[in-house]
Amino acid sequence: MAENDFLTFLVDETLKLQKRGEEKLSSLELKLSDYSLNFWKGEFIPQAQVLRFKTPMGAMDVPMNWSVFSCVDSDHRVLDKDNDMDNFFTVIKGAWKIPLEKVVIIHADGFCYLVGLTHDQVGHLHDLLNPQEWLKTA
Repeated sequence: MAENDFLTFLVDETLKLQKRGEEKLSSLELKLSDYSLNFWKGEFIPQAQVLRFKTPMGAMDVPMNWSVFSCVDSDHRVLDKDNDMDNFFTVIKGAWKIPLEKVVIIHADGFCYLVGLTHDQVGHLHDLLNPQEWLKTA
């Protein structure tokens, strides 16, 4: 997908969120909370062209032109030590300071979520990548 298409997508989603004016938990966020999974929620900041994630250590800005975020067509990407585009998994694993096996990047409801899965949590991957599962268990 062209970078321009990704930028257009993010701007459109950001404007939709601003028009809505209220922030409520998405079904994905509820699922992540129910499973007690580690996640960071990020929003697109148009002025800086970054995705800003709220983390325990404060705000983390990531340039939106990293190829790991070009998953708009499929809505998700799974990274691990064997599939580490742009060394993003290595960076996030170091920042998270827990023994991550996988990092899932998911776009939902105008936000970008980084979901860190440990060895014991990898079994939730199927549910995370199949949105219809969110509705069944909600």
